[in-house]
Amino acid sequence: MFKIFLKKKKVKTYLLVMIFFSFFIFIVWYFYSQPQKTVVNFFDVGQGDSSLIITPNKKTILIDGGPDNTVLRRLGDSLPFYRRQIDLIIFSHFHDDHITGLIEVLKRYRVKRIIYVINEFTPPILKILLDLAQQQKIIMTPITTNAELNLAPNCLIDFLNPGTLGVKDDQNNSLLVKFFCENKKYLFTGDNSAAVEKALLSSTWDLSADVLKISHHGSNTASIAAFLQKVNPQLAVISVGRDNNFGHPSPIVLERLNKLNIKFKRTDELGSFKITTP
Repeated sequence: MFKIFLKKKKVKTYLLVMIFFSFFIFIVWYFYSQPQKTVVNFFDVGQGDSSLIITPNKKTILIDGGPDNTVLRRLGDSLPFYRRQIDLIIFSHFHDDHITGLIEVLKRYRVKRIIYVINEFTPPILKILLDLAQQQKIIMTPITTNAELNLAPNCLIDFLNPGTLGVKDDQNNSLLVKFFCENKKYLFTGDNSAAVEKALLSSTWDLSADVLKISHHGSNTASIAAFLQKVNPQLAVISVGRDNNFGHPSPIVLERLNKLNIKFKRTDELGSFKITTP
């Protein structure tokens, strides 16, 4: 009788394991069998920046990580539970509100590569991140001038270090990231100032974009009218915290966008949201 009971228990355990395994296989199959789409998530991480790109071939690119660990919840909401790898992390620059959250991301996800801008500003938190990346043997790629990264057919990223434009180095100078996929262009500007925008207007770098991540959380130190006109986006995104102490986004910038008939979305009002194409 006791032996029969043990056999039944083993059979029940085996069935449960098989059911769980089958469910897991189904979830993985479902995720990878979905129609190939480009998904760009703009995360609500409070007063900071963080965006996640998922390419049609399921590559994941995280641009900045916000001021705290909120980014972990946003990643959990945007990726299936079994997806513990991020193919690429991009540091736009080294302010706390852009990179603090990346410390825990590096600890909890397998990150294959990090791309970051080189400038004179190197705060202590940067050393923590770089040491952690070195321990985990993550490929580190500094951008000193400009570069291009192919992600998939008809899908690439252009990088530009504003230092190549002759702009005086300061703490807000950020790596310009232009993501182009399936005929849709996204321009991420970090915290770049009006000085960088003016230099870009005098350069040959293609500024046109369908979606523009507004610089420096909508501060009036950037987003000059001529720059907005040149980019000519269908949508502007303002990543900003609720009731922040900086008065972001500036009413002047919002008025500028309205005058140019540029629609905009704010993470402090909408929370996180995503754009999916096609």
